[in-house]
Amino acid sequence: MEVGKILGIAYNVIPVKNIKNSAEWFVKHFGFNIRNQRKDYLSLFRDNRPILDLIQSDNESRAVFEINNKKRWVITFFTNDITSLHTYLKSEDVKVGNIVDEGKYGKFFVLEDLDGNLFDVWEHHDCELIY
Repeated sequence: MEVGKILGIAYNVIPVKNIKNSAEWFVKHFGFNIRNQRKDYLSLFRDNRPILDLIQSDNESRAVFEINNKKRWVITFFTNDITSLHTYLKSEDVKVGNIVDEGKYGKFFVLEDLDGNLFDVWEHHDCELIY
């Protein structure tokens, strides 16, 4: 009997204070579409690909962790044009860090959503990303 295999990550779940406000923020800034909306939970997709699930939480925990007292992200988004995305997000007053060019590893910047969840954004043209 052949055993099933993990084929990838279907989606990531992050906690938010206000599901409606957070969903609107992600739709506005990243063009995600909303699916599977329930009372305190919804899914964000890019076309037919699941990206994030938002769950309303009254707890202050967020999708971050610390190493040496520095906050780190748990989710990395992939982009095909990091410079224009970074410029756009800054113009929209989104909290973004500077673009860092790590040569053969690509370019990165960190952003923060309305709730303090951190995300890494990555551009790499020599990486095969199947989606």
